[in-house]
Amino acid sequence: EIGRIVDKDAAISAKVLQLVNSVFIGSRTAIRSIEQAVIHLGVDTVRNLAISISVQQVFRRVETNGLLSIDRFWYHSYYNALLSRNIAVAIGAPNPSEAYLAGLLHDIGKLLLWMAFPGSYAPLLLKGIRCHNARLAFLEEEKLHVNHCQAGAWLCEQWQLPTLIADAIRFHHHPLDEVRQALPLTRIIAFSDLLSHNEPEAPECLEAAAQLLGLRGDQIAPLTEGIDEQIDQLAQQLGIHIPRVAKTSHDKEPESEESHRETSLGLISRIRDISQLSGLLDNLLRVESREQIIATVEQGLKILFNEERCLLLLPDAKSGRLCAQASPHNRLIRETEGFSFTPEDYPDSLPAKAQQQGRLLHSFSDKPGKQTPQHLFDSQLLHLLESDGMVVVPLSCHGQHEGLLLIGLMKKSFRSLAGQAGALQLVAGHTAVALHLERSRRQQAQRITEERLQAANLVARKIGHEINNPLAIIRNYLHLLERKVTSGQAISEEIAIIDGEMERLARLTRGLDTLSQEMTNPQPQPIDLHRELEMTLLPYQATLSPQDQLSIIFAADTTSPRVTVDPAFLRQIIHNLLKNSLEAIGSQGTIIVRTEQFNDIVRIHIEDNGPGIDAADLHTIFTPGISSKNGTHRGLGLSIAASLAKQMHGSLSCVSPPGKTIFTLSLPT
Repeated sequence: EIGRIVDKDAAISAKVLQLVNSVFIGSRTAIRSIEQAVIHLGVDTVRNLAISISVQQVFRRVETNGLLSIDRFWYHSYYNALLSRNIAVAIGAPNPSEAYLAGLLHDIGKLLLWMAFPGSYAPLLLKGIRCHNARLAFLEEEKLHVNHCQAGAWLCEQWQLPTLIADAIRFHHHPLDEVRQALPLTRIIAFSDLLSHNEPEAPECLEAAAQLLGLRGDQIAPLTEGIDEQIDQLAQQLGIHIPRVAKTSHDKEPESEESHRETSLGLISRIRDISQLSGLLDNLLRVESREQIIATVEQGLKILFNEERCLLLLPDAKSGRLCAQASPHNRLIRETEGFSFTPEDYPDSLPAKAQQQGRLLHSFSDKPGKQTPQHLFDSQLLHLLESDGMVVVPLSCHGQHEGLLLIGLMKKSFRSLAGQAGALQLVAGHTAVALHLERSRRQQAQRITEERLQAANLVARKIGHEINNPLAIIRNYLHLLERKVTSGQAISEEIAIIDGEMERLARLTRGLDTLSQEMTNPQPQPIDLHRELEMTLLPYQATLSPQDQLSIIFAADTTSPRVTVDPAFLRQIIHNLLKNSLEAIGSQGTIIVRTEQFNDIVRIHIEDNGPGIDAADLHTIFTPGISSKNGTHRGLGLSIAASLAKQMHGSLSCVSPPGKTIFTLSLPT
């Protein structure tokens, strides 16, 4: 469907085929079909190309006079394309689409000569109105040393289109006797052009049809049937003005110039609106990597302005120096390796001034014939760009400098680009936005990576802390076992507790594959709370000698509540709280563990007479990774204890009046 739309425009079709067969795209085989080109290039590239070329066509149209009209050129080219295809089908030629393409491009040399020799070519067109196109080709060659057939063929060769198409364009105005010796495609295009300028029953058409294609007189008229209706549909679909009475691209147009002007201005406004929202600008907002941005900008400058000497100067994240960046397809890629500089070191250079002033600057003199004195650094940049001058466009987004766009220009190209400064600024603005978004994404990805590393580090510390707790309990019980064995006491309970702690270690190691989740799930069972607390405190009390000025006191409530909790979780919480209290009181002090029951809640208070906790730190003591202690403390013990309490549907809280700290573990009975 897109191929059929592109087929309707001569210049866009030519540009699509030029691009798909260029070294930049790198197609291994020549692509002749518009549909194949669309598939090979992709929708985005074709859309960018079509909008860009349409904008250029429309703006040129306003500047042309009545001698050469893009409208009439379009009509004549489209008419010949359809006619050539009909002829190819009628004579059984193997590739009608190739005939269509050659017919579409057969007069593209006229546009080339009009652009290259605007002053010299206009008088020739004026003379050509009164004579046959072959006569116009003779006048062109006499005055310009090249005719539109040769120019069109040369252009097709530059675009690397098939040789047969270039030859058909080159020879389509040759004498009949010479064309008769040519390949079928050349004969088709020559006859098509002749028929488009004459009536089917004209003697020259009858003679050419018989000699070139072997067609009878009654077979000629059907070839032109329906073409005008198809052209009308084209005009309606594209909203353009096509004069049907004009046989060539430079016939006089009897219709109203005012109507032509209004239609042209309407199309200008319409395409300008489309171009601001589509094409290259849209692509710049959708690319993700810096490499894609660079390649998109380079391709866009080539398509929009036909300029390929360009560099992006982007700041290095660490040093802030501007570094030259280019895609692998850029002709300057080898010259820019290691090229970087700081604008502040060259304050009078063009790049430094453009960055400081925040506006587009160029090195060309505003006065003809005068050469602007150049900074030596600028001269070196021009040597690098292999150009007469350069344009520097600052890239900024939200007031932040994102770099510079550097374009090298020859003198003859400067005026053309200067006339499209608005479009260039628009491209620069979107490039800056794309660079800003890319840098933001890169910084965000870096932040996420750092946060993941911090999270992994926190989980690793949590694992170490969790494993260290049962090891400490086992060590305490081993000291207790040593004393009991020496005194001949029974040690079965201690061995059972050690076995339970060993099982908890095994559960922790089995849970290493789910680091981001809770280390273990609670396994609740009914227990005698006071009995469990006594057994937990016993190793600590047993390790205290009579000479120590430390004491651990258990003050149980008069009732003996039974709770359904995970005993391993409970022991770990009590162990963490006791360890904190012992560290707080140092070598002397008292720790009191007491219980109380209130309705369906039992509370375990662990109180010490140490220095207490600063009021400013109380709200963060259960936050992982935050600790007011020095040394190897990682601030994990209390956060793990609070998490274990929550898993048992309880809570852990703390108050610290002067000279005292009280942790309270609340559990449902």
